[in-house]
Amino acid sequence: MDAFRTPTLSIFCLLPLALGVLVGCDSGGSGMDEGMDEGSVPDQISYDLAAQTDDGISGTVTFWRNGPNSSLVTVDLEAPDGQGLEKIFTGVSHPVHIHNNSVSDDENVGIVQDPFNGYLSAVNGRSASGTTARKIDVPIEDLASFNGHVNVHESPENIGNVLAQTDIGANENGTRGQGLNFVDDRRTTTYPLEASPTDGSVLSDGVSGTVRFEELTDSQTLVTYSLDTDGSVNSATSGTVEVAQIGHIHENTVEQGGGIVESPFSGYLGAIAPTDPDARSSRIIEAGFDDLTGYSGYVNIHEAVADDRRGFVFAQGNIGANAGSGGSGGADVTITVDNVGNSAWEVTGVSGASGVAGSGDNPSLTLETGKRYRIDNNGMRSAHPFAVETGTDGDYLLNQDGDGSLEGNSGISYEEDSEGITFTYTQTLADQASAYQCTFHTSMEGNVQTDGGGDSGGGGDGPYN
Repeated sequence: MDAFRTPTLSIFCLLPLALGVLVGCDSGGSGMDEGMDEGSVPDQISYDLAAQTDDGISGTVTFWRNGPNSSLVTVDLEAPDGQGLEKIFTGVSHPVHIHNNSVSDDENVGIVQDPFNGYLSAVNGRSASGTTARKIDVPIEDLASFNGHVNVHESPENIGNVLAQTDIGANENGTRGQGLNFVDDRRTTTYPLEASPTDGSVLSDGVSGTVRFEELTDSQTLVTYSLDTDGSVNSATSGTVEVAQIGHIHENTVEQGGGIVESPFSGYLGAIAPTDPDARSSRIIEAGFDDLTGYSGYVNIHEAVADDRRGFVFAQGNIGANAGSGGSGGADVTITVDNVGNSAWEVTGVSGASGVAGSGDNPSLTLETGKRYRIDNNGMRSAHPFAVETGTDGDYLLNQDGDGSLEGNSGISYEEDSEGITFTYTQTLADQASAYQCTFHTSMEGNVQTDGGGDSGGGGDGPYN
């Protein structure tokens, strides 16, 4: 049973017993968890997606609190009478969007662009579970009050055919419940995807990207793949793309090849709508972080779900036990940061070393020359780009959202993507680096120092790890 399959209240109530996910429900049918303040915004709100065609596809969309400044949005589609989605619509994946205003409105109902990107992860048309997830850089309070609705579409080509929809936020009460039982100090790791030329018609020269594992609960991990297309797939391809791109976790290595993982977890990932400006997709995998990072596998990104296009793999990369030193582009140390509003950074996790970061807001980072570092930016490049700078504001050495003066240095071997940056901390970089900063908000700034040279500021008063 999938953690987010909630077509009926009885199934919804059984989930905590089966999976250990603390989802609350009220036997009286109101959806209010006992003891929950009715006036407060809960950690979970679910809405029923009503079928809009005779095919009878329905489901749920659920908002989950992911932290003070971000939310997870999960989608779970169901075909009627136990049918598989792929048997109703063969060879297509299903785009999902948050739209402005209500279902009943006729005007100004476009996909949300501000204050967040309304593209959700498209549903992989061959996935048996019909589930996806998407991290959105706004708190659940903003989603709970948003004037909007959600549409599930047949395909990018038949975008006008809405399969299921629901009002959300200010337009619908939803079912309230408790949130995910997040582990403390959630870990992340990132693996590179290498470009792979194909004979297909979409990204045929291949495109690089990343696969990111983010720990949620003891038994659940958010898996996100992103493409380095500098915008949507459609904008990076000559001509209009009318198919969604799909991803899978496969058995063995890229060199060996292997089938899509079926056990101990499902290797089906979400799909990317070709017009999604972020060109990324996520799905919650029912496996612990250590299980995934220790798994012997690889990821393929395919042109489309249809049989005649699925063979075109334009990006791929080894993961887990096959990726060498911990993933993250071969990084020795991974530092996970997040934003505290627009005022500060916080370090939420460090793997691969101890004594790297202080505690509190804008902690100092202590880096060691010769080591390779990955900065996983949960604040998101679109809202809080991460940069390493000299002692002068705006004098960037490495910049996630622009140019940095040392990005071309071969020893530093700088890489960036929408989820963070990766670099080798060379002596050249150490000689010039003085701080890290959000390029949009100058108060989000902390010190960078070398080899445990003492915490000289930034708010930290003890090691993070």
